[in-house]
Amino acid sequence: MPFNRLNHSVLGQIRPRFALKISSDPEKALKHLADGITKDPTVEGVHSNHYVFVKIPQAEQHYWSPELTVRIEIEEFTDYTTVACLVGPKQTVWTLWAFIYSSILLLTLFSTIFGFAQYNVHGSSIWLWTIPFGVLGLASAFVASKFGQRKGRDQMLHLISFVYHSLEELGDVERLERR
Repeated sequence: MPFNRLNHSVLGQIRPRFALKISSDPEKALKHLADGITKDPTVEGVHSNHYVFVKIPQAEQHYWSPELTVRIEIEEFTDYTTVACLVGPKQTVWTLWAFIYSSILLLTLFSTIFGFAQYNVHGSSIWLWTIPFGVLGLASAFVASKFGQRKGRDQMLHLISFVYHSLEELGDVERLERR
C-alpha cells in the first residue's frame, strides 16, 4: 500500500501520515486490531481509548525502528470510521533528534549574531566561520536521519501492512486523501 504516493516532496516526510476509511464500528475495529497484535508474533503493541500503538518486537528492534500510532474514530459529519495513522521513530529518538537540530540551530544563530557584531566593530571575526559549520552540521544531521528512515523502511512497511490487512478482515478499506 503506497501510503505516501500523494506526497510530492523530493525529501519525503519526516513522520508520514495517512488515513483509511472503513465501514466497521470503531470499538469493533479497535478490538480486532488489538486482538491481531496479540495473535501476530511479528508485532507488539498496546491500545487505549481510541488509539493503538504498534511496534516491532523488542528482539528485532534497533535504534531506527519505527512505531505506528493508529487512531480509530468516527469523525464529525461522516458516516464512516476513520483510521488515522502516523509513522515515526520511538519518542526517545524523536526527542533526541529534535534536540540535536535545535542545538545546532541555536549555536549557529547566536554565534553568527556575535560574529556579525564583532565584524561591525573590528572589521573581522573568526565567529563567522560558525555559519558554514552550522550548515554542515544541519546537513549531516539531516543525512543521518534519512539514513535512519531508510534503515527502518522495511519494518515500517511491515507495520503498515499489518494494520491494513487486519482492518481488511473486517471489510473494505479505502485510503482517504488528507488535506
